[in-house]
Amino acid sequence: MTYCDSHFHLVQSASYESLDSFAGAFDQQGFRGCTCSHSEEEFLRQEALLLEFGGRLGLKGAFGLHPQNPDLSLAPFLENLLREKRIDAVGESGFDFFTPEFRSDRFRQDEAWHISLELSASYGLPVVIHDRKALDLIFRDAALLKKVPAALFHSFAFGPREALAILNHGINAYFSFGKALLNGNKKSIACVAELPLERLLFETDAPYQTLKGEDFTPLGDIRLVYQKASELRACPLEEVCSLAERNFSLVFDRQ
Repeated sequence: MTYCDSHFHLVQSASYESLDSFAGAFDQQGFRGCTCSHSEEEFLRQEALLLEFGGRLGLKGAFGLHPQNPDLSLAPFLENLLREKRIDAVGESGFDFFTPEFRSDRFRQDEAWHISLELSASYGLPVVIHDRKALDLIFRDAALLKKVPAALFHSFAFGPREALAILNHGINAYFSFGKALLNGNKKSIACVAELPLERLLFETDAPYQTLKGEDFTPLGDIRLVYQKASELRACPLEEVCSLAERNFSLVFDRQ
């Protein structure tokens, strides 16, 4: 039985916990996952960790222009990584209008988003999407998203109706959910309970996305997310793991 974590941050997680201990904990149960980075320094550290642990843990690596700091000067670096086949996905990319500060950077977010979509489509790799309070812009750019091989909505913040509308626009979309399921988030719970299993993935967003009283999210919490998803679907844990692994492979196994 393999647990797939579709979105986390390996570099930051390594500062909170032992990756060697984490890998050892999954020697009997498989693990696959995708880690994201958003600066040159972070990417190089991520790449070193992938060389050390990637084979043992079945890891994929991504790099993106994050909407909370859409540094357009990194676009050539992103394209170079794609050209050299050093990443497996583009992202995170998207929009974050959660705070007035983030909203004020809308134009840079928009430019970084379009650069990311164009590169994702051109190089045939999936895009990992971060979207908070900007769903209208996803529908605005549906035609562009249809050109991307797969679109993974990390920590999807909307409900089943919105997710189905995205699929109905012809976008090859997958929707990932994390510890919000454990925190009683009604929209996330409804999505996991109601959306087609072939469109669901799960994540920790480690070391972030903590519950009350937690200092960080351990990578091993992916088990808790799967257990909750199994309860919500009234589906055996082994079946949820198997279907999520299939979905993970459809998204990320492209190079």
